[in-house]
Amino acid sequence: MVHIKGQIECLRFLARSWWLPWALFLLLVSCTPSRLNPVGKYGRCVTCHQIRLDTAHDFQCTSCHRGDATKYFRNEAHKGLVKSPSSPAHAKRFCARCHTRQVKSIEKSLHYTLKGEIGQVWGAFFPGRRPPGIRDIRAIERPVNDRQLVMDLLARRCLRCHVYYGGDSYSGTMRGKGCAACHMVIGRRENHVFGRPSNSNCLSCHYANFTGWDYVGRFEKDFPEDFRAPLKKGRHISRPYGVEWLQMTPDVHERAGLACIDCHKGKEFHMERPTATVSCRGCHRHLSNRPGHRVSGRCRADCQVCHAAWSVRDKARFLMRQDRPDPEDWQFLEVQGSSEVEKVLRDSYGAENASLFKPSMSDKINGGDYPGLWLEGFEKRRWTPVLLGLDRSGRIAVMRPLLDLSLSYVDETGETIFDNIRPKAGAGWQIVYPGRIASGVYRASMTSFYLPYHPHTVVAADVSRSIFVGRLLKICGRKKHR
Repeated sequence: MVHIKGQIECLRFLARSWWLPWALFLLLVSCTPSRLNPVGKYGRCVTCHQIRLDTAHDFQCTSCHRGDATKYFRNEAHKGLVKSPSSPAHAKRFCARCHTRQVKSIEKSLHYTLKGEIGQVWGAFFPGRRPPGIRDIRAIERPVNDRQLVMDLLARRCLRCHVYYGGDSYSGTMRGKGCAACHMVIGRRENHVFGRPSNSNCLSCHYANFTGWDYVGRFEKDFPEDFRAPLKKGRHISRPYGVEWLQMTPDVHERAGLACIDCHKGKEFHMERPTATVSCRGCHRHLSNRPGHRVSGRCRADCQVCHAAWSVRDKARFLMRQDRPDPEDWQFLEVQGSSEVEKVLRDSYGAENASLFKPSMSDKINGGDYPGLWLEGFEKRRWTPVLLGLDRSGRIAVMRPLLDLSLSYVDETGETIFDNIRPKAGAGWQIVYPGRIASGVYRASMTSFYLPYHPHTVVAADVSRSIFVGRLLKICGRKKHR
């Protein structure tokens, strides 16, 4: 009897609520895309993707990304989708339809081949051996020799800031691949606005303590927690590039409002022969023929030798691959300049099942995740007055210990497979300035790791350093004429 009464009351409620069936009908209709709606210029892609296009690329999404813009459901619309049509793997197929000459030439540029980075590292560890090409670089699941260890380092740690990889997940480093890395606006990837590279495009790769950040006067702080300051309301400041920095004196050209591409023209990147470099004489044609300002000759000095305000001296760069690192050992070094490493260390620290967690990093060239993390640290990371070196040809340049590297590998069982592998060959430069370093007892070991460097910290010439360089050029000139 109670059950029957309940049913009767339910029917009475539905009878009084005449609007309820209509509300349910309208709700279902609003949640289901109407098949009567016409397909617009961009298809139904804009139903989910609120994109912004520039006028030169204002055409249907499927022209570059493929897929099917007439479908309603994701799995149907994304069938055959090309996520990054401007990447090195797809640029010939898509970008070259309109930009044939540019795509053909950039394939031979240093930004695509990474010939400089690969050659320096490979030549230091394996002197006399031909370095692999970019297409030969790949991640190694379990390195069994030093060559595989170095290759894994290049594929997963060193080469993450180039056109084969879309960047770390920090706001300042997320970018497109291939052509889009330089020509698409940095930020949300829905913003498909292409144009001339801005400084933001350049700094999405050229950040941290390398050429680019020094141009805007930034010095990357060391990784340990003690160096991370200042604090705002008890919390660390934002890190759009994944690291924190000290604000230094910017380059005089940056203070004058010059962008990177005002000096580094397109021909430096889109060229058949990747040898063209920017020259200061392109603008400073009024320079006299004084020693040090000559274009050619055995005795010469780079412009930064006298004009650089400061440089970077990273002493002892330690790179360790650990297949199962203890997060407690790295809690004060979780800021590594890598969003992958930082996320793994944060997620695993304090977790109940941390011992079962298997960390991994991606192959930045070919894709795919591989076991282990490449962790990094320095014995000392400081900005410093410039250090000058002299090579056998008589060239004077600013020096930096770019090859002061040490590689180690600890597998998932905790066994040390490789310990403190060091470069076997140096560049053969002699440190000559300042004198207290040049005459030190570590002179031989220091010069083996130092390479010429072009800090973009140009200011008015340093007087004392210029006098020293002038004297050194005269000595070099006298030796030349003997």
